[in-house]
Amino acid sequence: MRRPSRRRRGITLLETLMTAAVLILGIGVVASTVVSIVRLNRRNLAQAQAYTIAEWWLERITRMGCKAEDSNPCKEIKELDDDPPITLYWNASGIPSETPPPPGAGQEVARPYLVMIDVDPPFETLTSKGSPAVDREVIKDMPLQKTVNVRVTVSWRDELSRDDYHAVALQTRVGP
Repeated sequence: MRRPSRRRRGITLLETLMTAAVLILGIGVVASTVVSIVRLNRRNLAQAQAYTIAEWWLERITRMGCKAEDSNPCKEIKELDDDPPITLYWNASGIPSETPPPPGAGQEVARPYLVMIDVDPPFETLTSKGSPAVDREVIKDMPLQKTVNVRVTVSWRDELSRDDYHAVALQTRVGP
């Protein structure tokens, strides 16, 4: 009959190191996933804010409208074409503002967005007429003379992204 050995069997150093390596690898994967999710959420938030700004500008321009009885029916809208880009700051209040937040400790961070408005006609190139072309004939010998194509582009810089700048562009046509 054999006697049971008094030697205790414990965890070896190799088993401990392997367990620690697996745990560290798992924690690394979870941390990497969290960082990726935060980056994606930040990009989605910025894109949603830019889309909202572009939509707001298009609605504002559409409300200006074109007057059918005028010789230059979309004059007010066409004047926006030469305006310099507008910088808007989106802050925690959810209201875009043209004034940057004041510097100082404890102030909220506001992301700047650059808003550019392009109105056609006047056309810069032959390909800028859109599809279908904004100056096409609707009825034989009757071109769309009182319609303008309006494009609002909102761009922003994202320091956490691999790309330096991102942009959202929306467009519509406005007529009397």
